[in-house]
Parts: sequence; C-alpha cells; structure tokens
Amino acid sequence: MSKHYAKKEKKPTNKKKIILPIIAAAVVVFGAVAGFLIYQFVFREPPHPEPEQIIADLNADESVSKLKIGGTYYDFNVTSPGINNDVVEDDVYKCDITIERTSEIYGIGPCLFSVNYVREGFEYKYRDATSNDEIKLIALKGVEVEKATKKATKAYKAAKFTEQKTDLEKGVDKLIFTVEDDEYEGSLTVAYKFDEFEGWKFYKINDKNVSFKKGVTHKEDGLYTNSNVKNILFLGIDSDSGVGRSDCMMLISVDSNTGKIKQTSFMRDNWFNIPGYGQNKLNAAYAFGGAELTKSTIEQTFGIKIDNYVATSFSTFKEVVNALGGVTVNISADEAGYINWQLGKNGQTGVGLVPYSGGNVRLNGQQALWLCRDRGGNGYSGNDFIRTARQRRVIQSIVSTYSNYTPSKILSVINTLKGSVKTDLTSKDFKWYAQRCTKFFGYKFAERCVPTDGEWQSGYSSGGAWIISLNNFPQLKSDIQTFIYEDLK
Repeated sequence: MSKHYAKKEKKPTNKKKIILPIIAAAVVVFGAVAGFLIYQFVFREPPHPEPEQIIADLNADESVSKLKIGGTYYDFNVTSPGINNDVVEDDVYKCDITIERTSEIYGIGPCLFSVNYVREGFEYKYRDATSNDEIKLIALKGVEVEKATKKATKAYKAAKFTEQKTDLEKGVDKLIFTVEDDEYEGSLTVAYKFDEFEGWKFYKINDKNVSFKKGVTHKEDGLYTNSNVKNILFLGIDSDSGVGRSDCMMLISVDSNTGKIKQTSFMRDNWFNIPGYGQNKLNAAYAFGGAELTKSTIEQTFGIKIDNYVATSFSTFKEVVNALGGVTVNISADEAGYINWQLGKNGQTGVGLVPYSGGNVRLNGQQALWLCRDRGGNGYSGNDFIRTARQRRVIQSIVSTYSNYTPSKILSVINTLKGSVKTDLTSKDFKWYAQRCTKFFGYKFAERCVPTDGEWQSGYSSGGAWIISLNNFPQLKSDIQTFIYEDLK
C-alpha cells in the first residue's frame, strides 16, 4: 500500500497588514523626532553662554579688545569678575558684565558692558557688546621706544636710544638719546605726559644738551670764516624799483659756538673803498653793484666772510611783516608819536594808529617800517645811530615773536616770503635754517654799530657830502673780527 502525502495549501499573504504597522511606526518615530526637534527649537531654552565663552568672544571682538590710543592701535586682553542681569528677550540672550582690559602699555577698567547673543538653533551666537562707561586709561608701562625714536630721529637723524626714565606715579616718561654726527654732539630728551583719556601724549623734545661741534676760525682767501658762524647780510633798500641805496646794512651772525645772534649795523655814511669804484659812502655800493658789491665791500674792508645776503625794499619789508602776522615791539611814547605822525603825513592812517602811550605794541608792516626809518624830526628824538638801534630791536622782536614756531611752520612762512626778497640763499639753505631754528631762537642777542662813540669823526667828501671817517681803523677792524669770531681773542 503506497503512502500519499497531502500538499499543504499556502495561505495568501495580506501585505496591507504588514505595511500599515510599518507606516504607523514611522509616523510615531517621525512624530517623536519632530516633537523632539520642536521642543528643542521652540520650547527648550539653549544653554546660556558660560562666562569663559563670553570673555573669549569679547577678546575676539576688536571693537572691545583693539583700541586706538594716541594714533596707535593696541591689543587688549579682556578679563571679568562675573555675569549679572541676564535675560532672554525675543531669542536674544542679554547680560551685563563688568570687564577689565590690559595691554602691554595701558590698563582699562572696570567698565560695564551689555552683551548680546542671538539664538541660532540649539545655541546662542555672539552678536555685539556695548558700553556707556567713559574709558579711563591707566599707565602700566612707559612709551614704546620705537615711537619716541621716530620723534628723536626726526629732529636729529643720528639720535640713538640710551635710557628710559618712567615715573608712573607722576605720569611722566622721559626717553634719553645720544646724538653725534659731523654737525652735532650731546644728548636730547623726548618727554611724554600721561592723560587718562588719551594715554601717553608727546610733550616736548629737550635738546639744550645738544650743541654744534665747535668750529675753529681760520682764513680762506684772506677772509676769516668759521663753520659754526653763519654771517648773513641784511639790506634795506630805499627804493621799490630795485635800484637805490641801502639805508639799512646789518650783518646778522648766528654763532653756534657761543649760542649768540650778533647784530652789526654799518652806518650808511661810512667812507669806504668800494671795489672798482674807489672811495664812496658805503650805501652807494648797492647802487653801483647791488647786494653782491655791498657784500664784497664789507668783506674786504673788515676781512670777514659773509655767507649770504637778503635784500628787501620798503614794500617787501611790509609784506614780510604782514605775512608773519605783525611783530610785537616795545616802543616809547616818542616812537609811537613819530609812527602816527608819519602815517598821517603820508595818508596811511587807514592801516591804523598805534597807542600814543607806547609799550608792547603789535605793529603791522607799515607801522614797523616807520619805526625802522625813525631818525627823528618834527620834534621827535633820533638820528642815524639811533635808527640803527631801532632796526636791531625790530629784528630781535621778530625772533622773539616767532620763537615758538615749529620748523615746519617756519619753513612754510619762508616759502611764502622768499619770492618777496632778493637773496642768494637756496631752498636747501632755507631748509637748513628752518630745521635748526628752535636752537637758534634760544640764542642770546649781542649787538654793536660801526662805528660807535669815540671811533669816528665827521668829515666831507671832495664833492661836499657829509661822511663818517674812522679814527683808528686797524683797531676797529680787529674789534669787529673778535666780536664776530670770539675764538680770535
């Protein structure tokens, strides 16, 4: 008997029954995830920034950690004692934090800052920090040597840093530099003062211990000269046409060996030998051959080298004084009366009268010109000798009035005026004097006239002109040489 196995019948699968649970499970998972995300993004508050993070963010914010003080940017390190008054408003986390800052040179603090973070998803991102506190600086250290060196080398190229003396308690910093080159030797100080709002501020350069290297007087082509004595002949011409006589002849000697500015006035009626023209009044030299002939006449007469000349007419003299803004001169009541008399006599009262009482008066160009021309008359006192003294006083007053000008301002004035005068000074020469004017302005004045009492007698030329004859010319010549070059003594 054979066995027969019965084939089991396969029941059909219900796919819907399988898919539906899967979909349901996915929906549940998705819903859970979505709910979680919604909770995280909408309902759950992200963790607030920790103090360490806030400090790190402030250190990275250059508006807080990088500040410009006295024209220089400094990097600061931000530190804080803690956070307070933190709130969340419209997805912005806000807190107040009192911070302090330090750099290599300065300290700042404490300052209250309001810090803002904007929520981005699961975290807060730093946005900005603001403060209404007034920044007050604390000096932790003196001025950077490099900054002071720029100041020193601008004044003297050979300046080399040697020492820094910082007094934080007094808010004073002094940096010492040595100077030595072909022209100068000594030491200078670059000084700074501390300001709690502006930091270390440049105060001044003290170069009183920097001096020109001593020059030795010697002869060149028969004339005495010295590298540290600059002789400039100043000429005042009695005409605006360019042709005339020099009524004012003043040798201005800038003596860096002794720290003096020496003024030597030469009377116009001195009877001298004019090269190529024979004996004549000194002021005739300009009419014969201009400034160059006047210069060579004085050189050969007194055996001194004149480096340069400056010649100005009446009009250009007024322009020079006006361009300088006037000059303050101490005048007497007699001189004030003379100035006003001449202004009225010549229809020039429109420029203004000076106080009849005199005193320290700011004179404009026209008023200063009448003072320089004042040799008396109409009851006012004076003569040619007194006039030269008045001219020297005006020059001294000009130097005094503008002694606080910086070299750059002096050079600017020179560039404005140099077209108004006749001179053999070059632009390089003008720059040289401007750069050294701060030292020259500190020199003392010495003055004399050629001749002075006892050195002359009046006479008349063959043509009947009144002239000045010198009594003992060899002695006078020697006196003038030693007045200008004191190492000849």
